[in-house]
Amino acid sequence: MDLSSLNKDQHAAATAPLGPVLVLAGPGSGKTKTLTYRIAYIIEKRLAAPEGILALTFTNKAAKEMRSRVAGLLARYKGASESLTMGTFHSVCARILRHEIKALGYSNDFVIFDSQDQQKLIKEILEELRVDTKRLPASLFGALISRAKNLLQLPAELNIGLESPLREKLAEVYTRYQDALYKQNALDFDDLLLLTVKVFENFPKVLLRYQKKFTYVLVDEYQDTNPVQYRLLRLLSEHHNLFVVGDDAQSIYKFRGSDITNILNFEKDFPECLVIKLEQNYRSSQNILLAAQKVIELNPEQKPKTLWTQNPVGEKIILACLEDERGEAEFVARNIIKLAGNQTVAELEYAPDNNSDNLSTSSGPGGNNRGYSILDRFIKAKRLQRQFSEHQHASLLPQLPKKHESLKEFCVLYRTHAQSRAIEEVFIEASIPYQIVGGLKFYERKEIKDMLAYLRLTLNFRDLVSLKRVLNEPPRGLGPKSYEVLRELILKLPEGKKPADLEKFCENLEKIELTPKAAASAREFFAQLLDFQNFNAAFTLPELMKLIFKKSGYERSLRDGSEAGEGRVENVLELITVAFKFKHLPWREALTEFLEEVALISEIDQKDESKDAVIMMTLHSAKGLEFDNVFFVGLEEGILPHSRSLIEPDELAEEIRLAYVGLTRARKLLFLLYTQSRRVFGNLQISQPSRILRVLPKERLDLRGPAKEHFNEIEGELTVERMEY
Repeated sequence: MDLSSLNKDQHAAATAPLGPVLVLAGPGSGKTKTLTYRIAYIIEKRLAAPEGILALTFTNKAAKEMRSRVAGLLARYKGASESLTMGTFHSVCARILRHEIKALGYSNDFVIFDSQDQQKLIKEILEELRVDTKRLPASLFGALISRAKNLLQLPAELNIGLESPLREKLAEVYTRYQDALYKQNALDFDDLLLLTVKVFENFPKVLLRYQKKFTYVLVDEYQDTNPVQYRLLRLLSEHHNLFVVGDDAQSIYKFRGSDITNILNFEKDFPECLVIKLEQNYRSSQNILLAAQKVIELNPEQKPKTLWTQNPVGEKIILACLEDERGEAEFVARNIIKLAGNQTVAELEYAPDNNSDNLSTSSGPGGNNRGYSILDRFIKAKRLQRQFSEHQHASLLPQLPKKHESLKEFCVLYRTHAQSRAIEEVFIEASIPYQIVGGLKFYERKEIKDMLAYLRLTLNFRDLVSLKRVLNEPPRGLGPKSYEVLRELILKLPEGKKPADLEKFCENLEKIELTPKAAASAREFFAQLLDFQNFNAAFTLPELMKLIFKKSGYERSLRDGSEAGEGRVENVLELITVAFKFKHLPWREALTEFLEEVALISEIDQKDESKDAVIMMTLHSAKGLEFDNVFFVGLEEGILPHSRSLIEPDELAEEIRLAYVGLTRARKLLFLLYTQSRRVFGNLQISQPSRILRVLPKERLDLRGPAKEHFNEIEGELTVERMEY
């Protein structure tokens, strides 16, 4: 294997001796390359067999990329990359539990509840307990239960520092929730990790088998591990052959339970470990990198790294202050259009030209847009566009021309999803196609969730969340009362390793206590499920899905003659297309894998690589990605850093790391934008520029608009005190 393309630090990491290794990898430093070369080196040198290697990531996208690269490096070792156990923590644990969960009394055909399913189940429990869901919503209990599971606490071990009476209520809800999951043979996301650890801790022979199986363990993004993942790794890496790659400066998922101390204490956990730093950045220009370094230096407690690059100095970072969120959005749109039209940075504009072809439609009479709704401004923009078109004039906002450079390398980053609204409005007006990562996802559409519910019931008819969803979808005369009767029957079924038999359940429905019409519909519904379950084992999953879509009546229900209905049918057909990747497997095995993959899909996995559109996403969704041109909006106190973080030092430190991640997504051009005022949840607020901006080196900046006045020429700092609005 040729290692000549690695720099000296990457080479040292890839060829390190066996034992614990911590690789501190700055952004853009080639950590994926280093990881894949490490795997290939381990296999080539026969330090571990391919089937003895476990590589854990946080996204399916990262796992696929790593496997593809390893396959390329080991092309002459036939089947080596396929023999690796590689995937996300959740997907690998799901695979382990398919084999081992019977030890905990579940059957191995369990279904995985997503966050929506979890909320529905908790809401049902709260209604039974007559809890005021306005004061104590299901989302609160969901978050608290997730926190407990991430801390390895089952209901009997619950201790997350709450005060009474919430503590007692949580204990009751958590117990009922876990019992309901068990009776339905279902797991939530957190269970995949927690129950794997519980199997290992309570069944030493099972743990020993996996310790012998996985003789070498690698982990990507180690700084994002939470306590249960940490415990899992400690159990599996008893041999200390643990290779972790991460960057404490990019630890941004505390709200999901990640614990930065896992990476900060690695050297305490493994005193004999080798520490290697990857500090050469291959992504960003020198200007961008130096600015990012200044930002991360705001955090005193970190593992020191000094990033450097041989890339060109590059264009200066454009720092602009706009009047409000509408002005911010217009600035982004205008400059994307110019850059996509191959104009230079010098030609980029700060604000609209003051001529008849560039009138502002964002304002009402007197140039004040406040009091004008989204619809008002949109209709006015379209009316003015028509007027200008009739007189062969340009519209208010320049339109993206039909012929333009690819938009895939343009990204808009923001702290919260709510900030996307104004940008979306302007992009629509300017005919700029965009794609939101982490918005309404394909798998969250009603018709997709309905089809998945039918599939889950085919595998496990005890899944009450899915049953409630499609029992009367399409309408078959089975309302809430019918569901309650059926629910009670299912909850009385025997639990455990031998799942209840659907055929026997159907026989018991002969005596069901419902009206004759509803009883007949219930028998017909479960008889259909039995037909689906008995589908010829030799057929494929796509064939089963087509049968369910048609025989259930759902296809006929969606085809209501409307354009929206046809769109929903097309979405279901697209879901069936996705299932074709499993057509080589018998449908039952394929269905298990398909449902597992869908349940574990992440936001970034849904980014459509084929779509030529500007990417819009939150900073939390952006880690691991990079773009030529990045517009980083909303750099104001209260937004970034977020208002919730201003009291707690740990929270503030994470906000600084979040900003660091945002800056280091850019390769060539970086725009940092803040406003003088902004409407937040309907209220107009006067803005103050983020403290993050105050540390930027002035010589690396191209100041636009009021930012020139806000910047102290002598001290090279933003001087908030003398800003006037």
